Amino acid sequence: MRAPRTTAGVIAALLLVGIRLGRAFLAEAAIPAQTPDEAVTAATGTAPRSGWDDASSHGPIPVKAVVVSVYDGDTFTLETGDKIRLRWVNTPEMKPEEPWARDAKAFTDRFVRGQEVDLQVGSEGRDSYGRILAGVTTSEGSLSLALLEEGLGHLFLIPPDEIDLAPLYAAEERARAAGRGIWSHERFAGPLHITSFHGNGRGDDATNPNAESIRVCNISGKPLDLSQFRVRNEAGQVFPLGRMNVPPGYTVKIQSGRGTNQTDATRQQVTYLNQTTGIWNDEGDTVELLDASGRVVDWSKH
Repeated sequence: MRAPRTTAGVIAALLLVGIRLGRAFLAEAAIPAQTPDEAVTAATGTAPRSGWDDASSHGPIPVKAVVVSVYDGDTFTLETGDKIRLRWVNTPEMKPEEPWARDAKAFTDRFVRGQEVDLQVGSEGRDSYGRILAGVTTSEGSLSLALLEEGLGHLFLIPPDEIDLAPLYAAEERARAAGRGIWSHERFAGPLHITSFHGNGRGDDATNPNAESIRVCNISGKPLDLSQFRVRNEAGQVFPLGRMNVPPGYTVKIQSGRGTNQTDATRQQVTYLNQTTGIWNDEGDTVELLDASGRVVDWSKH
């Protein structure tokens, strides 16, 4: 009688093994395949680099390299893969397209693409997007100076800076006086120009209103008192700006929350709107920059 019992036991054991294998297969099939990034993290315990949002993740900064592509008048890419943000000048944006943006891009493309350029890198090294902040020169001279001379950009200075700015001021003034390029358009007729608008900042700007910011640049060619201007949102709310003297070509960062104004022009100037919650609609809004009479001197959307 043992043999039949043994045979039955073997069959039962095989059936049990088969059931367990089937369950394991189904469970494994239900788990999504790892992405390459997840595989790197699982194998090394470290997440891979994630684009341009961490400037510290990039390698050494070159002193010269060949330009392989041009995005707009002040942004282009090197053969090393590094992106350059040109120093001392701000050109019209391609997205959304501003007046003279295509002309500035075409000028920069002719000036640098396919050429080995020398880089004058400042103390900052890279910006928060990972781009190298650098002046650029070729055998034809300084790209920043050439753009200013043609009226295809305005001075854009973020201290500290160690160079002689006089030639840049002079080039911009000649272009403004001649009405070349941007100086022929109403968007650049006012004393201040909005160069960036982050109405939906990182994180919860309802509880951290300083995640919202605007950057404005003094394009008047002379010092300005910022308290003579205000900003307005689409809801019609108007917010005064702090008192500070802004030198020509310098920028001010305007943050929605609370803080102590940074008025020293040897560092990045900052003013706060002193709000306890965000003031810009995350789904889309318009900022208008008003002078003391209530006239709109510039505007921007996000």
